[in-house]
Amino acid sequence: MSPLRHTALIAAFLLATPASAAGLLGTSGAVSTSAFCQQYRCELNEQWGRTWTYRLRVAGSQLLEVERESSEPSSRITAVSLHSANEDVNADLDRSTFAAVQQMAMGFVSNTGRLDPCYALDGSNYRVLATSPDERTARIYCDWDPAYTRFVIEADRNYLTRTAPSAVTLTGGPTKLNVWSFRSCKSAVGVNTYLQSGQAARCDLVIETKGAQSAVVRAEFQYEIEYVQNGQYVKKLLPEKELWLPGRTPGALDPRVTQQGRTVTANISLAVKSVLGRQVTSLNTIAKLTFANGAVKTAYEPLLVR
Repeated sequence: MSPLRHTALIAAFLLATPASAAGLLGTSGAVSTSAFCQQYRCELNEQWGRTWTYRLRVAGSQLLEVERESSEPSSRITAVSLHSANEDVNADLDRSTFAAVQQMAMGFVSNTGRLDPCYALDGSNYRVLATSPDERTARIYCDWDPAYTRFVIEADRNYLTRTAPSAVTLTGGPTKLNVWSFRSCKSAVGVNTYLQSGQAARCDLVIETKGAQSAVVRAEFQYEIEYVQNGQYVKKLLPEKELWLPGRTPGALDPRVTQQGRTVTANISLAVKSVLGRQVTSLNTIAKLTFANGAVKTAYEPLLVR
């Protein structure tokens, strides 16, 4: 299908969608059966932790990434993003596809302006395209790494908290991990929501549990690094593991775990060396928690590296 015909079909699709149609952001709705995925023929490429990645099989080199509050498919959507391969940039196609992504996520298309400046980013910062276009959405922004330019729609944390499931829903059944995310990273240059390359930081991974409440008696941490070198994308699981046990005095770089009710906070030491010719895009944490009642649960959480 030619790009022009494809763009025309998308425009017709958007016009045919009621302006009041509810979006999927902040809901537990299914992406794979959405009108967007029917139009773009989404194919699940990978599901890891709380992230689902779909290949769009219509035209171009694009991926759709959906983040949920947990690894359960029924958990709420916290972010939706379009990834456009830098080796096959088509600005017109990206613009029309991202408009369709917004329609799916928010129920409408926000006035984000031109996307062209996003391709000129160098990976050290990001560009905000819209702020709080509705009560569910914190912002729409773009960022860049050597492999992809990303166009991201991010849910508002206050909205998610205000509309969270009731306590009755959270207390029944076996112990499970409900939602988790990195809240902050503190380094010598300040406090951020991402990890800065070349700067050591201590980052808080906050995990909320549901089901039977139980104390954490063991926590094991392993890490995975994603980077681009010589034009090649690499995802590598690092062999080293870190262990936390209650009552053990931690060293300066050791993980620390605290718990208040259903909230478990893992404070971990993270750093990425700056290496010439290599651009690290993400440092992912695999946290394996063992509870006093015997439950063993794992949280996988990516952390953006700039």
